[in-house]
Amino acid sequence: MDHAIKVSVFLGISLDGYIAGADNDLSWLSAVETDLPEDTGYNALMASIDVLVMGRNTYETVLTFGFWPYEGKQVVVLTSRPLAPLHGETSFNGSLRELLTELSARGLKHVYLDGGNVVRQGLQQQLVDELTLSWVPVTIGKGVRLFDGDMSMNHWKLTSHQAFPSGLLQGRYKFDKAM
Repeated sequence: MDHAIKVSVFLGISLDGYIAGADNDLSWLSAVETDLPEDTGYNALMASIDVLVMGRNTYETVLTFGFWPYEGKQVVVLTSRPLAPLHGETSFNGSLRELLTELSARGLKHVYLDGGNVVRQGLQQQLVDELTLSWVPVTIGKGVRLFDGDMSMNHWKLTSHQAFPSGLLQGRYKFDKAM
C-alpha cells in the first residue's frame, strides 16, 4: 500500500456475490439480524475508525433507514453532485486515492469504506488493507455485485474466520503485499 492510513472494508455479501439487491434493497440481510454487531466485530470496527467513506448511492440508501447509524462519526460522501448534509457529513469530489491522501495529511489513521462503487474502487486500486466479508446464507439473484468490473488479481491472507448461529460465515482477510 502506498498510503499511510489504514483502510478497512466490512460487508455483508450474499452467497451469489451481491452486497445489495435490486434497487439497493438490503432486506435480505434480515436473515442474519440475530447476530449481534458486537459479536460480528462491527462495533469494534466502528470504535476503531476515524472516518467512514461511502459513495452517493450508499449514502442515499442510508438516509432511508429512518435513523442515522453513524452518530458521532465523521462521514465523507464521494460524490460529484451537490450534497445537503443532514448529520454533519461532508462531500468530496475526487478520487478515493486523493481523499485518502488528504485524510492521512489531516492525521487520520483508520478509514472504513462502505458501498459498492467505493469499495470496488479501493479494491481495484489496491488501497484496501483489511477486508471482512460476512457471507449471508441467501442467494438474491440480482443487484449490486461486490466483485464486478475490472478487478485485477490480488492475494489476500485469511486472518480469522467465524461461523454464527444464523448461518453467517465471516472471513477476515489482510491484503498480501508479498504476492
